[in-house]
Amino acid sequence: MASDAVRHAQGQPGAEELDSCEGRRDHARMRAAMDTALVVAIVLAASAALAEPPLVAATRAGEHVGEEVTVEGRVVATHVSQLATVFAFAPNFAGFTASILAADRAKFPTDVAERARDRMVRLTGTVGAYRKKPEMVLREPAQLVVLATGGGGEPAPPAPSPSPAASDAALQEMRRLLARLEGRIAALEARVAELEPVSPARPESIPGPGAPTEAPASFGVGTPAAEVRALLGDPPRVRRAPNGTVVWSYGPGRTITFDRRGQVTAWRGF
Repeated sequence: MASDAVRHAQGQPGAEELDSCEGRRDHARMRAAMDTALVVAIVLAASAALAEPPLVAATRAGEHVGEEVTVEGRVVATHVSQLATVFAFAPNFAGFTASILAADRAKFPTDVAERARDRMVRLTGTVGAYRKKPEMVLREPAQLVVLATGGGGEPAPPAPSPSPAASDAALQEMRRLLARLEGRIAALEARVAELEPVSPARPESIPGPGAPTEAPASFGVGTPAAEVRALLGDPPRVRRAPNGTVVWSYGPGRTITFDRRGQVTAWRGF
């Protein structure tokens, strides 16, 4: 309490005022960081939604080992065992195959093998290699889509791609959200910039009643800015607050605060 009274008498804020300013500044910084993270998440989600894996034929799946693709082909045979359900796209399981491992089989319909046999399907996932043959492991039902067939057993046409108008509308909405979030971030950054100079640097020592006010660097409370400049030189960075407070920064953790009259009120790091 005594040190707060001294601060008040010398025009310096008390500990509670310093803590309050620092708390508001930290809160504003946290909000800005959260909004930045939200912008990044929206951009990544939108990019993932707009980017679809390429469509390849089952006969060419071996050219895409290690890639995430959508494989389309006719299931010519299936094999169900205790270990896995296997879909073959070439006679005698000689070519590309897809498997549902026993651990994931409960996620799929019990008759999934019967539904897919002799049907055109699309499988989405990463193409791997097993015994030098391409394969894909299906872990979720969404990876397997059974297509309708047209006359003569020909595959149905590919699912239509999103129309240009729909894609443009999605992009416009994403741009609108980004612009809105960027505006909020700019406002929060401006608020942080206002709070930083308003929160004066906490001096390392507070002179008590009757104690000399001279700091270790031969300046003290009430020293004019001209004398500080003559002693330390021009500051590399100057911050001004709307209330007239000015903060000179001489590097990390070394600041001097002046009031409207240009006289020292607080310092740190000297």
